[in-house]
Amino acid sequence: MRVARLFKENRAFLIGCIVLIIIAACILLFYSKADGFYLFNPYHSRFLDFIFIYLTYLGDGLFVIAVGLLLYLFKKKFLSLMVLSSYAISGIIAQVLKYYILEARPAVFLKDSFYKYFIDGVTLHNFHAFPSGHTTSAFALAAILSFSLKDKKYSIIFLAVATLVGYSRIYLAQHFMDDVLAGALIGLLSAITCWIFLEKLFRRLLVKKPIN
Repeated sequence: MRVARLFKENRAFLIGCIVLIIIAACILLFYSKADGFYLFNPYHSRFLDFIFIYLTYLGDGLFVIAVGLLLYLFKKKFLSLMVLSSYAISGIIAQVLKYYILEARPAVFLKDSFYKYFIDGVTLHNFHAFPSGHTTSAFALAAILSFSLKDKKYSIIFLAVATLVGYSRIYLAQHFMDDVLAGALIGLLSAITCWIFLEKLFRRLLVKKPIN
């Protein structure tokens, strides 16, 4: 079965994802939305502000599209199609959910609280928090790139970067833990779906037919 083979070949990456999902789920279970947010924002500094302000762009849709197009230009057409397809599927799901779920972001939810780490220069949005679009894109991209690796030990790097992008959304006061967890799940499942159902199709389409 394709699912079993995918898991076997990407055991480290997928187990890492499962561990992160369990940790996030436990936080949501034992902490309120606000308390979970405070738990992950105990300390801010100018250095961390700088790091996360720019790191969060790795989950931006334009960045993912740019990666897909660069892969295509560098003759990695199969991988390019997988990256762009997983981004499209995960993005559509995330945007539909955002449209129908009017969830408040930290700037609104915590406006009367003691929270003091809102960062100057970072535009704070008010609603449509669920799910985190940046986290969705980051995990979809990380999963596809990890699945394509021959040396799977490097997949942990992609997982770490995607996790940091997800955390950046909390650090920058754009999302709560449930938004980030949902985004990670959507991105991961979209990538798995693409790999299972589109891998053979794309490989067949890209096979050069001999000239008679």
